[in-house]
Amino acid sequence: MQAILHEPLLTMALRVFLALLFATAALSKLSRIEEFYGVVRNFRLLPDGLSRVVAFVLPVFELAVAVGLVIRPLAVPAAAAAAALLIVFALALAINVVRGRTYIDCGCFRQGLKQPVSWLLVGRNIVLTALALAVAYLLPSVPAAGLADGFVGLMAGVLAMVLYFSASLLGGLAAAQSSTHSAKGR
Repeated sequence: MQAILHEPLLTMALRVFLALLFATAALSKLSRIEEFYGVVRNFRLLPDGLSRVVAFVLPVFELAVAVGLVIRPLAVPAAAAAAALLIVFALALAINVVRGRTYIDCGCFRQGLKQPVSWLLVGRNIVLTALALAVAYLLPSVPAAGLADGFVGLMAGVLAMVLYFSASLLGGLAAAQSSTHSAKGR
């Protein structure tokens, strides 16, 4: 098990996956910044003025985390920052689920499909936090990836992101279909 955990291919795949995750989230938020401001306000965790600041600063910070994950000397602090962000997101989601506000959009990706908050999303963020912490913990003791390991790790990370994003879109489609049926049933 130790040999697998210290495999350069594994940490490369995790870094690529997390970098793509944060870059995709950041770019989609930046492209619809006013909509994302509404999402932040809808969580009702911050005063209105602070919600605007968070809506503008958060995507830039996410983009910096994504870039840091790709650059090996910056990858450990970037992975730690990613874990901190993901646990904050999980807490924000959990607070709203406990409040019964499961109809609000999670704001994860601004692709036009709303994804209601749920315990499933809280769990997803906890798993992602664990992956980011694994990168921060393992990377200092993992040798640099060679060309073959680097390429396979890159492709594995890209594939993981494609699967993750596809599952996210399916979740958004299911939520949209469910709300359409609810609206017709009124």
